[in-house]
Amino acid sequence: MLESAQVDASLRRGLDRLWAQAFDDFTSDDADHAYGGVHVLMRAPGEAVVAHASAVPRTITFGGQPLTAGYVEGVAVVPRRQGLGLGAEMMARLGDLVRERWDVGVLGTGELGFYEKLGWERWRGPSYVLGADGARRRSADEDGSLMVLRFGASTGLDLGRPIMCEDRPGDAW
Repeated sequence: MLESAQVDASLRRGLDRLWAQAFDDFTSDDADHAYGGVHVLMRAPGEAVVAHASAVPRTITFGGQPLTAGYVEGVAVVPRRQGLGLGAEMMARLGDLVRERWDVGVLGTGELGFYEKLGWERWRGPSYVLGADGARRRSADEDGSLMVLRFGASTGLDLGRPIMCEDRPGDAW
């Protein structure tokens, strides 16, 4: 585990290589979103980073209730090591950090089953983005791909209520 401030230029280049191997469409905005919080990563002996996940603080509004969320970003395992449990191990460690630091965990994914096995739940309500101008706009393309990790005070969140994040460069969610 390390804080984003501890990620030096060499490690950042290694993470960029990991994301390039793991994703077809990982943008520089996506990479930027992975910084500003805490990172869990794995290295193989004598190798570069082979797995990574981070969580960054974001204010997410659940049915009108704003909470500080640990928003998960940059989850990746090099293709040759996928299916060996590295992703689950990283997410278990990251989940513990989210529980220590924030009110709730949130992520967007196309891999719902993977995260459900780790205790994450599908958000069933409509999603929105709050623009810099204060206008709320629907983000229907994200419906069905958002997940939450509820614990403590967030256990009672109604999964069918609206969910909203603040806009940011690249993908808002």
